[in-house]
Amino acid sequence: MARTVTVYFGTNRMPITDATGDRIVDFGSEPGPIDGVAVRFGSAEVKVSSVRKAKIAAGSLYVAPEKLIPPNQRRGSRDVFDKLREDMREGGRPTLVHIHGFSNSFTDALERAAIVVDFYGIDANVFSFTWPSRNSGGPIPLPYVDYLHDRETARESGLAMARTLRILYDYINSLPDRDRCRQPLHLICHSMGNYALRHALQALMRLPVSEAREYAPASGSPPIASGGSEAATRGEGFPALIGLPTENRDPNRLRRTFDQIILAAADEDEDAFEDELELKYLPRLAAGVTVYHTGRDWILNTLSRYTKFNGPRLGSDGPENMASISDKVSAVDVTQVIDPEQDFESHQYYRLSPAVRDDIVAVLSGARPDQIPNRQPTGSLRRYRLVRTTGAKSRKPPTRRRDSNR
Repeated sequence: MARTVTVYFGTNRMPITDATGDRIVDFGSEPGPIDGVAVRFGSAEVKVSSVRKAKIAAGSLYVAPEKLIPPNQRRGSRDVFDKLREDMREGGRPTLVHIHGFSNSFTDALERAAIVVDFYGIDANVFSFTWPSRNSGGPIPLPYVDYLHDRETARESGLAMARTLRILYDYINSLPDRDRCRQPLHLICHSMGNYALRHALQALMRLPVSEAREYAPASGSPPIASGGSEAATRGEGFPALIGLPTENRDPNRLRRTFDQIILAAADEDEDAFEDELELKYLPRLAAGVTVYHTGRDWILNTLSRYTKFNGPRLGSDGPENMASISDKVSAVDVTQVIDPEQDFESHQYYRLSPAVRDDIVAVLSGARPDQIPNRQPTGSLRRYRLVRTTGAKSRKPPTRRRDSNR
């Protein structure tokens, strides 16, 4: 039975308007205004039929109005965050934040996010940050065109993603205690989305403390916890439309944002958690980080690792040295549970494999890494492998075929 999922989104893609130029009807594969730093927010209704089939309902795309110049300012992020907060508070539902991989159009990204939350079978909201990747429509992406394009736009999108988090922080800080939803946020990041996440983390450590003055608390409310200028705290003056990175990187600007972070098939360096310029400080954003990997991943071992000379990948072998990184990080080898008939590239297991799905759901529910069923410790620190079980229930996907996006 088809299920309709509301997917909220933020995107730094170039808007595409109708013939009148007044209404946004889609977003393209190139960075949007201000070199892709500006972010638009909205939602769409997605009808999910299976783990491979979903479609945005006709006419359901909603792009929140933006007016950043006084008077009568209006910010689309407040519109979307208000809706999410109300649902999280009244419905008691967590929110999954999804960052897609390469070779996804805007439509692909929203449909993929809906498929993920439906496949996981959990009662949760879903928010997709969709950066400007390209889907050429072929059976596999063109290595020297799509991949290089997406790697560059993923890198460029780090600042837009960081600004989205900073705007979220300012929004949360502006809320009276009685209005907070007290439900967890989780992050699920796939493939090249992890490379974008690295650059978001780096930009977040260099952004000004506060850039959204319209989120200042009302009179009599506590001051903004994250700081900012006096004018920003009072809600006075012209809003900082675009916060540009400062020169100095400061890990103390990071704050606990997510309960769990899932990195699946990460197109990132194997030693990323050891490098201050990559993912070393990512664990500061969460209670726990789980890296899912397999040495059979064709995309990482062929297209990324060799064709693009990117070196050993995090999503292939997991973190290089677990002993030298944060003890919040766990690594799970999924090689034994991947069905090549359903995921012949061994790259989409986080949304196709019931065994991997069940493990991720256990992580999101707060289970301890060493107490999750069907995991075996490998003998190395915080490393596990998933093992096959007999009689496990499975929602088997349709007949094997190549995915046109990643």
